[in-house]
Amino acid sequence: MLLLAVLVLGASWFMVSRLNAVGAVFTATDKNRNAAVLNLAKQTLVGYVALQASKQGEDNPGRLPCPEAPGNVGGANEGIAAASCTLPAVGRLPWRTLGLDELVDANSEPLWYVVSPGWAITAGNLVINSNTLGQLNVDGQANAAVALIIAPGAAMNVQASAGCTARNQTRATPSPTIDARDYIECFNTGTSAFSTTAPTTSFNDQVVRITIADVMPAIEAAIAHRIERDIVPVLKSVYGDATWGTSSTNPAFAFAAPFANPTTSSYLGQISPPLPSLYQGLLPFNYHSGSCGGDVRCSTDAITWNSAPSVSSSGGPGYLTTPTSSPSSAAPICSVSGSTPMCEGYYYGGALNISMTDALTTQITNGLRTFTLADHIGTFQPWRWTGSAWVNLGTQSATVSRSLASDGTARFIAGASLPSVPTWGYFYIYGSRPTISDHSILSSDTAATGWFVRNEWYRLVYYAIAPNHAAGGTLSCTTGGTCLSVVNMTPAGAQRAILILAGRSINGTTRPSATLGNYLEFGNATGAFERQPVSTAVAPALKKPFNDRVIVIDSN
Repeated sequence: MLLLAVLVLGASWFMVSRLNAVGAVFTATDKNRNAAVLNLAKQTLVGYVALQASKQGEDNPGRLPCPEAPGNVGGANEGIAAASCTLPAVGRLPWRTLGLDELVDANSEPLWYVVSPGWAITAGNLVINSNTLGQLNVDGQANAAVALIIAPGAAMNVQASAGCTARNQTRATPSPTIDARDYIECFNTGTSAFSTTAPTTSFNDQVVRITIADVMPAIEAAIAHRIERDIVPVLKSVYGDATWGTSSTNPAFAFAAPFANPTTSSYLGQISPPLPSLYQGLLPFNYHSGSCGGDVRCSTDAITWNSAPSVSSSGGPGYLTTPTSSPSSAAPICSVSGSTPMCEGYYYGGALNISMTDALTTQITNGLRTFTLADHIGTFQPWRWTGSAWVNLGTQSATVSRSLASDGTARFIAGASLPSVPTWGYFYIYGSRPTISDHSILSSDTAATGWFVRNEWYRLVYYAIAPNHAAGGTLSCTTGGTCLSVVNMTPAGAQRAILILAGRSINGTTRPSATLGNYLEFGNATGAFERQPVSTAVAPALKKPFNDRVIVIDSN
């Protein structure tokens, strides 16, 4: 009997140990299956965000979809994300919106999903760029994730423990009243706090994080594409058409603003005098307003006309008279009435070409400005002295033109060819001062480019131009000589203007920063521009990560 008892105890021990081993295998298998499903969901979510960010008309590039709308749970629209949500948002993964089949965990439960504040639509628009942080607190770590995807596992009787509230989870047929607490454990939406581990008596979720490092490279690639598609053509055209006396073939570009802390910079392009003109730095993204309200990018005197125009002549044989000529006090007189500049005076002895020049006294190309071409008109009216009376020769249209000077001044010119007179002639020439305004690229309300302003991507863009293509320059540069040169870019040494999109911080520094090396890598931080493969890994050829994306505005 004693021997039989020993044999029975031994067999029981063997059976229990085998069952435990089988249970451990099942647990490992379940975890592996969940890990595969969660990874698929994660990669699909990142791909979805990048695809949406690249789409024309997407006002919030980089946004994450909300969880499945509660009203869709259990209905025909199951798996479709809510149009807006209260953040942090906790709900089921919107598998249909992401283009997936419904994914379930090892317990056949659909996946759950959490979205950080600042990363999904609540109301209005978002501000997402390379400096934006995830705001989910995960396992006590602040700003640890932008989203979580969760395999909820089987229902359990959650015991009270650190970070967990006691709850006997019950799960009925999914419906709009579904309660996240019956599926996932140990979270607090009031503090955006979530867990990936906890005692087994209170936690059986399997969680995957989506971090800034996971999602931002894909967003930045999409943004680089959108800058190239939406922003570059506008930057090239601002001072690159007949409106400013230039052309798309030989464009001028605004002067760069000094690089400084992007959150406190005035974004005013620097023009000589008083300081040397600047050809590399921040985009000159300042704007003009009668009332700035403390915004450092705003200036109340960015657009100002000089007090009066001036007149000059060429192409005699006639000439403008002077105070020493007869009649006395015959020097031309120029003035302004409202928005109408005008000059009048005597000329003598034949035909004569005259020009009335009206100029902005401020450095107009320290920013991005525009006006309506039709607003700049010119008219002149000549008289001829017959020896006994003045004869009106009839009102005629003057030719008008515009030019940009190296000091940043914009000049508006009305020219006229005065008819030949045997003795004395008299002229009166006048025009209209066009309304100069900020270019639409500076507005967050502009349909095609407003996303760039609203999401503050201009704070992460470095700008460089060939000096000859600054306003007032020759508007041409030589390949391999006076043009910009970017390593690994075709055509080589032929860039007239470029942008460099700085990615997220990868050197461990905190932004914002006044140090260019905290935004750009390698030669890009010193003016020796280069294009390299974007990688956050330590590539053998590069010795350290590279995060810049070089975008060409214009090349020879």
